[in-house]
Amino acid sequence: MLSPYLVENRHIAVKRCKHGLFMYNRNDAFVGRGLDLYGEWCDFEIQLMRQFIELGDVVIDAGANIGTHTVAFANLVGPGGIVHAFEPQRRNFLMLAGNVALNGHDNVFCHQKAVGETNGEISLPPLPPPDVTFNYSAVSLVKGLPTGESVPLVTLDSLNLPKCRLLKIDTEGMEEQVLAGAKSLIERCRPLMYVENNEAGASIKLSQILNALGYVAWWSIFPYYDARNFYSNTDNVWPNFVPSSNMLCAPKELNLNLPGYMPFLGEADDWKACVQRMTAPGQQKIATGLDPA
Repeated sequence: MLSPYLVENRHIAVKRCKHGLFMYNRNDAFVGRGLDLYGEWCDFEIQLMRQFIELGDVVIDAGANIGTHTVAFANLVGPGGIVHAFEPQRRNFLMLAGNVALNGHDNVFCHQKAVGETNGEISLPPLPPPDVTFNYSAVSLVKGLPTGESVPLVTLDSLNLPKCRLLKIDTEGMEEQVLAGAKSLIERCRPLMYVENNEAGASIKLSQILNALGYVAWWSIFPYYDARNFYSNTDNVWPNFVPSSNMLCAPKELNLNLPGYMPFLGEADDWKACVQRMTAPGQQKIATGLDPA
């Protein structure tokens, strides 16, 4: 059953969702729509990462959007932990901060900043008006026309964190730059990393970076719709979209084992090749929700 609106004002709505109270743009074609119809967004990502997060941990959410994962991370680390959430787009950032406040999380630091390889400033691509149906979570700072507002550009190394348990990077094509600007943090803290990898050719650079850092990775590939969603909604509004494609990366010395997840094979391995392996005849069914081709 769909949850009723707790607040409804123009394009903004608030609902009680799986991980807390969330405000969102009802015209957002993916994150907002997921919260509206299912009470969650890409919850398979959270369920994988939560296995490695403990009370008191420090987590970084680079590319936090409106905070669906940030709030879940804050729940997991508890009052004694810390979450740093980065979102450069002002409209998304305002809802990120609002969702953190709605859920009473004093342990979250929200940064309206972009994350990259150097410290400086970056000009953002503009967003359409909020009453237009649009995927507001997928605006690339790399490919877009830099004619919008300018925000600080920072490295994760500049946080000078004494510890970090997990680093999530979903930065629409800037994953390589984020990792380059976090080299000291990664070498010092050896966090687990959850990194988006859905761009053509991205595996080449990501493989080189992970090898240099001493990391191994596994694919985390799932469709956006999950029949086990929080609202038990059986209507799949994304039947023909490519799946969400990310990698869980771990230091080699951790000797992590991830049963049911396909290993990342290196430079030539992209999400399409992984799906082919997962759905090959005779392949043991992987818990991804993807049907065999």
